[in-house]
Amino acid sequence: MASMPFVSEGKCVSVEWDFLQGLLAKPPTLPCLQNLRKEKSRNAARSRRGKENFEFFELAKMLPLPGAITSQLDKASVIRLTISYLHMRTFASQGDPPWSPLLEGDNNCSKVRRSTHSLATDMFEQHLGAHLLQSLDGFVFVVSQEGRFLYISETVSIYLGLSQVELTGSSVFDYIHPADHVEMAERLGIKPHLRAEAGCHMAPDSASSAASTSSLAAGPSSPHSAADDPPERGFFIRMKSTLTKRGLHVKSSGYKVIHVTGRIRCRPALVPGSTRSVRRPMGLVALAHTLPPSTLNEVRMESNMFVFRVNMDLQVTYCENRISEYMDLTPAEVVGHTCYHFVHVEDLENIRQSHEDLLRKGQVVTGYYRWLQRRGGYLWIQSTATVSINHKAPHERNVIWVNYVLSRTEMPDTPLDLLQLPESIRAERLRVSSSPTDGSPQARGGA
Repeated sequence: MASMPFVSEGKCVSVEWDFLQGLLAKPPTLPCLQNLRKEKSRNAARSRRGKENFEFFELAKMLPLPGAITSQLDKASVIRLTISYLHMRTFASQGDPPWSPLLEGDNNCSKVRRSTHSLATDMFEQHLGAHLLQSLDGFVFVVSQEGRFLYISETVSIYLGLSQVELTGSSVFDYIHPADHVEMAERLGIKPHLRAEAGCHMAPDSASSAASTSSLAAGPSSPHSAADDPPERGFFIRMKSTLTKRGLHVKSSGYKVIHVTGRIRCRPALVPGSTRSVRRPMGLVALAHTLPPSTLNEVRMESNMFVFRVNMDLQVTYCENRISEYMDLTPAEVVGHTCYHFVHVEDLENIRQSHEDLLRKGQVVTGYYRWLQRRGGYLWIQSTATVSINHKAPHERNVIWVNYVLSRTEMPDTPLDLLQLPESIRAERLRVSSSPTDGSPQARGGA
C-alpha cells in the first residue's frame, strides 16, 4: 500500500492507492484477443485433421493389403492405391471376358451338406492366386492404357527389389529405361500425341519396336485397327532394379532386362452411329521374367545345355564339345560360321529380331527355333544371349550364347538345306548355280 499526495482546496493530503488492484482491474488488451482466436483456430484445425486422419485410416483398411502395410501409408499413397484399386475393378469387370471374383459367403448359403473334398477344394481356390504367384518364375503386372500400373504382384521385390506399394498407381515409364519408352508406348497402343502426357519421353538412342523380338503389330492407333491387331505381346524392356551387383558386366547399370509376355485386354464397344461392335484396348496383362545373370560362371549348366561364344555378328568363335552329345555336328564344323548358317529358313527373321534386341539391350531370350543337322532334319532349341564386356579391354565385346535343346532330331533323313547334302552333290549344285547360264551358246543363238 502506498500514499500519494492529493491537493484539495489548497491543502495537501495523502491518499492510499492499491497498485496491485489497479493492475488487475485493467481491461484485456488487443493481443490477448488475438491469442484466443489463434488458439480457437488451432483447436478447430486439430479437430479437422483428426477427422481427416480417421477417414484416411478407414479408407486404408479397405484396401486389399495387409494391415501392417496399410497402417504405414501416408495420405498420398492411400489415395494413389485407392484410385488404382477402383480402376482395377473397372478393368476386371468391363473387359472381355469379364473377371468375376469369388464372393465371400457364397459357400455358406447352400443348405446341402458338403463333402470334405469339396470344402478342401474351396479353401485351396481361395488361395490359388497366391500359390500361382509364388510358383511363377517372375512377377505379374497389369498396365492401363495410360501407362500406369493397376496391379503388380508382390513377388516383384524378389526380382527387382522394388515394392508393390511403390509401383502400384505409378507410371510404368518412371521405371523403365528411357531408350525403351517408345517401344513400351507402342506395345500399349498409346497414340503419339498422348505419349508425353503419359510420361513417355523420346530418348536419343530410342529405336522403333518394329524390330523387336516376337514383334507383333504395334499398339492400335484407332478402334478400327484394334479389331485386326493381334492381342498377344512379347518384347524385352529394361526396368530399374536395386539388386544389380557391382562389377556385373551389363550394358545398362541399374537396370535388368525383362522378358514380357502377355496380351492386350479389350472391351466391346459400339461405333457411334452404327450397330457394328469393335474392341477397344484397356491395357496390358503380362508376365515378366528376369533374364539370367550375365556372367557365365553364374549360369548353372544342366543336361541338354551347351554354350557358344560368338562375336557381335553371331559368328561362332568357341563351341563346347558337349554339342556332339545332342547333334551330329562337331565344334570344328560350327566354329567360324554364323548362327544364321544353321538356322531353319523359316526362323531366320525371328533370330534377326533377337539379334537386334541383343545389340540394343545387352540381353535377349530367343523364341523356339530349328537348328539344322548335318545329315538332314533339325531339332528345336532356345537360346539365351548376353553381351559380355572385357574390363581390361572395354572395346572387345562378345556374346555368351547358352543353348537349351528341347527335342530330338526331327525328319532326320530329309535334307532341308544345301549344307545337309553330301559333299559331291553339294559341290555340283554350287557349280551349277554359279555357272552363267545366260552365256551358253543356246542362249546366244536364241538371242
